[in-house]
Amino acid sequence: MGRLTDEQAIAANEHTDRLDSARVSRAQRLTFLAIAAVIAVVAVLVLAVAGGDDEQEATRAQSTATATPGAAATETPTPEPAPPLVTPGKVTKLRFEQGDTVRFRVRADVADHVHVHGYDLMKDVEPGKTVTFSFPADITGIFEIELEDAGEQIAQLRVDPG
Repeated sequence: MGRLTDEQAIAANEHTDRLDSARVSRAQRLTFLAIAAVIAVVAVLVLAVAGGDDEQEATRAQSTATATPGAAATETPTPEPAPPLVTPGKVTKLRFEQGDTVRFRVRADVADHVHVHGYDLMKDVEPGKTVTFSFPADITGIFEIELEDAGEQIAQLRVDPG
């Protein structure tokens, strides 16, 4: 009974061969673990970068679609705010940087000339009407804007260096 038949010996030998070939050294295990870690890190980075772009694209597409329901996907430009309105009775402070475009409106109850000192600009204003100024802020400093005939300062223009 202690003796194996030839078939049993061959089967035991094959089983031992399979166990020997399945053994993995510690160095091999660490190498496989390091490779798996690198693959995981690369996968996370790729998904994070690609996922962020998709989310931004989806957000942009959704905001465009909701901005114009039922119409072509066109963005509506934001309307430019009206320039400040300057009127007699107080000194309005206007502040710009060099290189900007100075824009303001003047309304008066009497006919007069609006004079922007330093820039030597002058426009006539009719009673109850509005006149608009628009010019490049290319001279720095603080300048008086006045109703010339009345001698009344209505605004102070400050242009800071850009």
